Formats: sequence, C-alpha cells, structure tokens
Amino acid sequence: MNRLLAILAALLLSASAFAATVADRSPFAQGHWWDSTRAGSGFEFFNVADQAMVIWYTYEESGRPVWYTAQGSVATMATQQWPLLKHRWENGRKGEATEVGWMRVSVSSSESATVAWNIRGTQGTNSIQPFIVSGVVNEVDHTGSYFDPANSGWGFTLTEQGDVLGGVLFAYDASGAPTWAAGFGRERGSVALSTFEGACPSCAWRASTPRDAGRLGLEFREEWKTVLRNNLTFAMAPGVNVDGSTVLQLSRPASSRPADRQLASFDQSAALKAYLDEGMLNVKGSFAGADFSPAPPSASSTPAFSGTNLQEKDVDEADLVKTDGRLVYTFEHRINYLLPQPKIRVAIVGQDGWTLGMRGSVTLAGEWTPYVSKAGLFLHGDKLVSVSSTGASTGWAVSAGWTRGTFQVEVMNRATPDDLPATLWRAEIEGTMVATRRIGDRLYVISRFVPYIQGFSYGVRSEPYLSRNRDLLAWARLEDLLPKMRVNGADAVTAMNASTMFAPPQGSRTPLADMIMVTVIDVASPRVLQTLGIIGTIETVYASTGNLYLASSRSEYRGPNAIVLALEPPALRTDIHQIRLGTDVMSIVASGTVEGYLGPDADKSAFRLSEHEGKLRAVSSSNTWWGSNKNRLTILEPSATAPGVLRTVSILPNAARPEPLGKPNELLFGTRFVADRLYAVTFKNIDPLYVIDMADSRDPRIAGALELPGFSDYLHPLANGLLLGFGKDAVPADTTGDAQFAWYQGLQLSLFDVSDAARPREIQRALMGKRGSESALMRSHHAFSVLPAADGSLAIALPARIHDGAHTCCGASAYYQWQYSGLLRYEVRGSTPADARLQALPFLVTHRSLPGNESFQPDDASAVNARSVLFRNGTVYVSSGKFWHLDNVGTIVGPY
Repeated sequence: MNRLLAILAALLLSASAFAATVADRSPFAQGHWWDSTRAGSGFEFFNVADQAMVIWYTYEESGRPVWYTAQGSVATMATQQWPLLKHRWENGRKGEATEVGWMRVSVSSSESATVAWNIRGTQGTNSIQPFIVSGVVNEVDHTGSYFDPANSGWGFTLTEQGDVLGGVLFAYDASGAPTWAAGFGRERGSVALSTFEGACPSCAWRASTPRDAGRLGLEFREEWKTVLRNNLTFAMAPGVNVDGSTVLQLSRPASSRPADRQLASFDQSAALKAYLDEGMLNVKGSFAGADFSPAPPSASSTPAFSGTNLQEKDVDEADLVKTDGRLVYTFEHRINYLLPQPKIRVAIVGQDGWTLGMRGSVTLAGEWTPYVSKAGLFLHGDKLVSVSSTGASTGWAVSAGWTRGTFQVEVMNRATPDDLPATLWRAEIEGTMVATRRIGDRLYVISRFVPYIQGFSYGVRSEPYLSRNRDLLAWARLEDLLPKMRVNGADAVTAMNASTMFAPPQGSRTPLADMIMVTVIDVASPRVLQTLGIIGTIETVYASTGNLYLASSRSEYRGPNAIVLALEPPALRTDIHQIRLGTDVMSIVASGTVEGYLGPDADKSAFRLSEHEGKLRAVSSSNTWWGSNKNRLTILEPSATAPGVLRTVSILPNAARPEPLGKPNELLFGTRFVADRLYAVTFKNIDPLYVIDMADSRDPRIAGALELPGFSDYLHPLANGLLLGFGKDAVPADTTGDAQFAWYQGLQLSLFDVSDAARPREIQRALMGKRGSESALMRSHHAFSVLPAADGSLAIALPARIHDGAHTCCGASAYYQWQYSGLLRYEVRGSTPADARLQALPFLVTHRSLPGNESFQPDDASAVNARSVLFRNGTVYVSSGKFWHLDNVGTIVGPY
C-alpha cells in the first residue's frame, strides 16, 4: 500500500506531461467490475504504474458482507497468485491483515478478465467485466478508489458514469470485522447505500437481500479529492471517522490517463507491429439519420436542374450520376448486371431538358476487376472524378472479408473538344472504400483495410495453423501489414506509418488488425495530400464542412455471418472520433462515446449524426440499464477542461424528461436534423413522428408527436415548416403476437406541417401501389430528386417498382402482382402549410407487365442504381447506365 501511495504522488505531479500514446494506456479498465451471473458482489480494479490492486466485495459463508484485497505487479497478472488479505480494525485503527488465500487475475482485453481465487482451501473462478451503467464519458470524472491518509484502513470506491453516481463504502462493523455498503442513483451530492446479505463465492448463488443503510454525502473539491458526510444508519467501528473526512484518490484520476478516453498514437513502429500481429490472430475468417442543413429551396433561388441529394450543404457525395446541367455522366453497366464497369457514358441535354442525346463514352485508364463493389462520380469545375472499390460488398462483412480490397481514384479533365473526359491522374490504394466526401478542392476517401499475408489462415486458433500464423507474422515486416499506394502506375509505397496511426479505447474487443484510413486528395492539382489511420472497424461516416466524424462500436454485436445479434451485448457503446478538416492537413480533435449503435446500415446511419453550432448530435439505439427504451439523443462537444474528449452536453430521455423516444421495442427509422430540431420516426405498428426541440442544447425535449399508420424511412425538409416523408403504409396484424405487429403495404409519400413543433400534422398522403412495391429510395437517399420552381412549387421524383391488382390469399400479408416500374413524379404546389398540396405528375414508365405475361421483368427502380435529373423542360432517368427521357408534353424516349 505504501508503495502505491508513493507511485501515485509522483504520477500526479507529472500528470500534465502525459501524452496520449498506446504505451500510456491502462492494462485494464479502471473501476468497478462484476460477474453478471453473480449479481450482488463485485471488484474494484485499478493500477498505479506497475502495481495493480483489487478490492473484492463479497460474502462470508454465513451470508454477511466481507471484503478482501490483493495486490501485485501488472507483469505477474495471469502468472502469479497474489496473497488474498482480510483486514480488521483494532483499538481504533487498522490492524494487521490476515492472509486467507490467493487471487490470480487474467486479463484478455481491457474490459474482459477471469479471476481465479482460493479462500481457505476452497477454489473457484469468475469471468468478469466492467460494471457499466452509462455510455457517457464524463468531462470531469470522479471515478476512483478513495481513502483518508490520516485515518487509513477504510475507503470508498466511487463510480461516476453520465448522470449515474454511486459506489461502495468499505469499512468495519462495530466488532471490527470488515463490511461494506453499496448504492447507485442519479442524485448529485449524496448516495443512498444499502448493506446486503448474499451468497459466498463458493455457495450457490442467490439474490442478495438489501437493508437500508442511510446516505453518504459527497462534496467534490477536486477531481481527486472529496469530503464525505456521514448520514448512515449502520454502526461502524470506533475510530472510523467518515463524517467530514477528506478522502483522496488512491487510484489514478481520469485526467492523469488521457489515453484511456481518447485516440492514442503509436509512438514507435515496434508498438504498431506488435499490436497488428496480435490483431491478425484475432481476425475472423467466416463470412456470411444526419444533418440536412442546406437552406430549403425558395422562389428567390431556383436552379435549372436537380443535383445530387446530399446530407449536408457544401459536402458533396459520390454518386452514380453527375451533371452540370448540359452533360450527364454515368457508368456503363453490363446487361442485366448491377455492378458498374470502367467506362463513362456521356449524354447531352438541350433546351433546359427538352432534348437528350448521347455524346459518347470513354474507357477509364485504371484496371478494374469484374467485382467492383462500390463506385461513384464527383464533378468539380472542369474535373470529373471516378472513385471505385473492390472488396467487401457490405459494410458489415467480418474482418477477413476486408482483405485484398483496393480502391481507385481517377481524375479526368472535362475541358476537351469532344466533351469526353480524359484521364489526368489516378491512384490505386489498398483497402475497401466505405465512404467519400468532397469539400471544395479536397476529396476525402474513407476506407477499411485488413492486412493480407499469403498462406495466413484467418480465423483459425488451433494447431498447426496457429503456429504457422505466428511464424508468418514473425517474418513479416511492419510495411507488409500496412496499405500500399500506387500513383500513375509508379511503384507502390506504404500509405501510412506508426506516426499517422491511432488506436481508440479498446473496449471489450480483443486487439484488431482492422484499420480505418482517411485519404485526402487535391482534385484541382491532383495529388495525395495526407493519410491518417485509426485502428478498428467502421460503423458510419458523417462530415460537415469543417469536421469529419468516424463512428466505431466498442462491442462485438455482429455474429460470424456479419448479421446483428438477436441479443445485444451488455453496455453496447459507440465511439465517435472528430477529425478537423483543415485547409492543409487533418488533425485529431477529440473522441466521445454514446450508448448503443447508430443503425444497421452504414449509409443511413450517417443521418443519425449532425453538427450544429459546434456541437455533435447523435441518435443511437440500444437496450439501457434503466429500462426498455431503445432510442436516445446525445449532444456532445469538445471539452475545454479535458482535451481530447467529446463531453456529453445532454441526453434525451433523462431523469427530468423521461418520456421515451418511441414506444417500447419500436425501431428507429427516418431521422433528420434541421438546425435546432430533430425529426425522428419510430415504428412497430404505427408511425410516431417525433419533433425534438434542441434550441437549448443543455435541455433537449420532445416538443410534439404525431401517430400515423406505416412509417417514413426518409425525411426531407422543405421551406416554411413543411416536411416530406417517404416510406411504407402498414396494416396492423391484430392476431399476430402481442397485436403490436404490422404488415408493410405499398409505398407512401406524406406531406407534413411541422411549423408548430408542438402540433405536427399530416397535410396529405399519396399511396403508391400495394404490398410488394419497392423503391431505390428505401436504399439510397441519392435516388430522390428535387427541383424548386420560381412560383414556389417543388418538383420531386423517385424510382419505384409498383405492385397492384388483386391477390387470392393471405390477407394483409399477401404480395400483389407487379404492374410497372420507372420514375414516379410529383409536385408540391403551394409553399406554406395553408396551401401546400401533393399533385401527381405523369410517371416515366420504363417497364410494364403485359396481359398474359405479368411476371416481373428485372429493372433497377427498386435497387440501388436508379437516379434522375429534373430540368425545367424535361426529366432524365438513369438506370444501370441506360438513359430515358421525358419531356413536358409527356413523350418518353429510351433507353439510350
């Protein structure tokens, strides 16, 4: 104990000199741990330099509470048995401890461990993990083990997570025997404690029986100093002076270990190599809502054509179709094949969309494989940029599915005599593209990379494969485990190094070989400007004009086939890392944590993030410790007192505003942030549209709600308090389960009045088809096109496959026959809630069933490849490299 005190004093004096490096990270999570199968007892774990200490809160065979301690060097964990000590209070002071057995702690990750123990000849083991009651990372965190240097021998182990405060007072009863009392709550300044009777470590488990023990007051003076106030009702040994005692942290304060709460750098290449070696052995080998803050369209600003539907104003996104209003670019596709090919098709539009003709095609210079999983285009001035990727076709493939992927960036000059683009520059970089954004001249490519070694057996932990894997890693160099880059066909070079790679808090995961890479490319003068990497998986990407946010889960919540587990892991948390996008270089700003995950679809999950006035808003979903509510709004911002931490400004629901965001077990569908409002749709039987007021970021609140049949999966804000919602109609299945289930039906487009946040209302709803109808807009927001007119009206278009007619069985669960596919067109006439109405326009039908042959004909209207461009005098529909055209008198031509 004395050695711990000396080490701690030295560390506190030098805390300001700590750097956030992997070497500074704690060997395990500091604080309370427990075995969830034996609730009612637990452990306090902490380390100071090379010394680790355990306080074990458990029970005697009689059922009375008792606590033990064990201490040893971190290096001896898993290999040595530390003496297990039982303490006594004698003659008004701490007496000599008695050795009653031993304890051995084996840590498998920072949040997973096994404790083996022996008490007077009785042995056992417990699998334990941190006791997590909130996913919030506190800006000032008082969590730690406290003692009174002037009255040592007893203490208080405190947990502060979000708005939850509590812990364990370990002291002595009137006879001097060790005892403890524990409690947790949401009150500040004091904690209600209880004493317990429960099952001893070797006894059959039974629920602990609590008895009220009064309250313990907490007056925080510093992060590491607290004054206790004794309002307890159980007797303690004479000389245990709790009331008025100034207790200090025996453990390390959170501010002295910044690497535990934020991204940490690899200060040496050897450290990165060792981490990736271990991560490679853990690679699995089996396969299987956002800020929309552009100003709403108005009569004073009427573009001549519709552009790519973006999540964030001035943050461009790659898409399959791009246009400057005169030329329309898209990829060529194989016949009846969804994947794009390395050829750009160019169409030319005349008279504001009245005519359409083909200009030609050009083959890209880069080499494409037949298995391009993702591709898109950017248009910037006289540059056309193609981005494409091979590798995992889904954002959720397990680690081994991300090996051997590459992405290509090809910058082309559009200023040519024949209007056909010509390649200027190209780069091929190892890794699979996840997302891309363009802000001004800067193109940001976010990719995921897992090293590939010839002969390595991924996901295998048995011999002789494990030994062979270790031999291969021993021979491999660090550069063999990092992504390579090749520019304009030159020799490959390593894209990153240890100084540009960072590791997040590991959580319950074992070390990973997965890497998230951000590559910055100057489009105006084509060249790679910078690369930056973060160890881990990628859940979603969101970008404002000034910051990039990368989200990654700390927990394994997907099985070997990459499907979300039916039972979520406990304490599911998502880390969000903020990267500043400077003119010259990117820089790490801070990291934060939210409870739950951001959704099962990487692209749609971006709509659950938003930046507004320097604050990040996030909507997550998960089971919570306090109840069954699954949906949660968290507002974060960079901390001014804890550099590198995104502090939690507020959450909703909370103790003061407990109304859940969604009824029990409802899933979160469409979300849209607009300035200081959030519109969110949840669904299981009916569609509650929630309006959340975030004008006071410290106190967000549900301002209003509207319940309707069906759900909206996509929300699009308009001017003057109008909102469009697109999704599906639904019919309740009253005889199914708890009668809260509903059958999806046809597509629906809803026009809402949200001008009064307290009273949202549906102005009008348009139903399209019946059960079986689908739309590409259900899969990509890029499938939605909008064009405002000078009179305030708004033209909108979306691809769809319509099923209708009759069915012969099965009631609401029956699918209807396919009727036609193409582009559905509507107009919002009027511009205020008083006069706005939806009006159907002539549809652009590309495929239609024939009498006697109603079988479905393949088309892209329900897939991910259908797009449209709206002009004042016509409409262009693009589907898998083919063009259709509709003029204003209703003439359809195509495909080209």
